[in-house]
Amino acid sequence: MTDTTQDTPQDTTETAMGRWRLDGADPAAILQRLPEMDRVMLAIRLDNFMHERLGTVDSVTVEGGRIRITGPEQSADLPADAFASVVLDISTIMRDKLYPRLEFLDAAGDRLFSVTGLEGAAPMEAALADLPRTPLPTEPPAPRDTTDPDEIDPADPGLALLEKLQDSAQPVTITAELSGLTQNWQGTIEKIVPMGGYINVMTKGFHLHLAGGSVAGWETDADGHRALDTDGAPTGLRVTPA
Repeated sequence: MTDTTQDTPQDTTETAMGRWRLDGADPAAILQRLPEMDRVMLAIRLDNFMHERLGTVDSVTVEGGRIRITGPEQSADLPADAFASVVLDISTIMRDKLYPRLEFLDAAGDRLFSVTGLEGAAPMEAALADLPRTPLPTEPPAPRDTTDPDEIDPADPGLALLEKLQDSAQPVTITAELSGLTQNWQGTIEKIVPMGGYINVMTKGFHLHLAGGSVAGWETDADGHRALDTDGAPTGLRVTPA
């Protein structure tokens, strides 16, 4: 995760640190509280890419078994029955700033969707204050990879298409699709940073982190481009004209 705002030191001594399951809470009802949480990052994480939208949420509606989230330049459409439980994790500190996270899990306990607070714990804590919690073991941070990151091949199909779209200044919609979930960002690709083995699209309100070598090609038609893996299967990443 990368935050484009300037970090300021934050005193975390008054915030309870830990990890909790939000018992009996309806995931859709929790998501309807997003407009109260100030700036957040909504993320879908697949095997080889992360689709992250950063900013405030304008509205969340539930209709016909679907949850629809809208905000500036962004929308998400989620099946209401996709999530079996919700976990609140307040343990991540980066550069002296606290990033609380809501994890929306499926029946197998896998994370499908997450919401990270970008303005400290207070807005998220206030929005969730009335919900009962059960403490969970704190998960140790994943070990950092200290090996030299792979450089991105300039001919990488993922990089080549994104650079072409950046050069054209053509507005696009970048979509992530996972288990019936979709999240869209619409805008112009402003900056691409190949770094740490990833092709990183960076804008004020959106980040795409695409693993180098994960896109073997694109299935292109009148509707746009669908990323394919080395087996020719869709990866869940789509780029279409806005």
